[in-house]
Amino acid sequence: MEKKILGTIAVIAILAVALAAGYVFVSMENGGESITVLAAGSLAVPFSKIAQVYEKEYGIKVNIETAGSIQTVKKVSELHRKADIVAVADYNAIQSYLVPNYTSWYIKFAKNALVVVYTPHSKYASEINGTNWMSILSRKDVRIGFSSPNDDPCGYRSVMMFYLASKLYNSTIFRDVVENNTGIRVNNGIITVPDDSQLLNLTGKVFIKQKSVALLGDLESGDIDYAIEYMSVAKQHGLKYITLPDDINLSNSSKSNIYKEAVVQLADGKKIQGGPINYGITVPNNAPHRDAAYKFVNLLIGKKGREIMDECGQPPMYEPVGKVPEEIKP
Repeated sequence: MEKKILGTIAVIAILAVALAAGYVFVSMENGGESITVLAAGSLAVPFSKIAQVYEKEYGIKVNIETAGSIQTVKKVSELHRKADIVAVADYNAIQSYLVPNYTSWYIKFAKNALVVVYTPHSKYASEINGTNWMSILSRKDVRIGFSSPNDDPCGYRSVMMFYLASKLYNSTIFRDVVENNTGIRVNNGIITVPDDSQLLNLTGKVFIKQKSVALLGDLESGDIDYAIEYMSVAKQHGLKYITLPDDINLSNSSKSNIYKEAVVQLADGKKIQGGPINYGITVPNNAPHRDAAYKFVNLLIGKKGREIMDECGQPPMYEPVGKVPEEIKP
């Protein structure tokens, strides 16, 4: 009996350590198949809903692991993690880090927009609106959060937004918020981003975390007053938010010529040109459960998946890039 108890304790301990490290296990309850989905943090809510439908329909467990999209693709390209699905908030992350060595195709499947989120307890919450938001965010006693451009598209898109606002509206918002409070600078028209070691420990006006949704706790606790987030995140979490003009919120494909004026160079040397927010999904070449992964993608781009994405504030789209497998059909 004692050996049996010790054995059980050992198994539980091993599982706990493995789960903490991010490993994924097949459900031991029914011995069934499972798939691993590496996804952007802003996809946590809609993908959990889609996973429930998928598990009920196919009897296959879905293990979702979220992080900033750049972190997500680097798990595959640098850490050599095997995943069945990679889904990111910017298709460029797939194009820049996974094509052609890890995949040859992807699908743009959803849109979004940047907003300024806050709570009733944020400083000047009763004053801020769509006209004066730049002035309020520039105030010295206001703390602002956005995610690291090196890890999360919402981070480099936030920096792009501030840069475009400065150019289009003859504002000092980029200098007041970004340049004066971080190591992010503009050199020869390129926004250059330092290593995370210079960004993630900031304690002044600007607060930076690796993924945008991680800032929500700081917003609720009052550690920051405002954060730059996706509109979907604001809606899903019931946050107050200020909508931004299409010229700077990166939501409108007809504004692409404006967006592309903002170019960010990440600490690893990769350059990202501004563009409309389009999410991307792919099944890596070495996916362990390819057929099951195709079923998940088909559910996502099908009627039910599109309804869920729309309900979660991420308008669906379908734009394939590369040779999409024949098993995947919209």
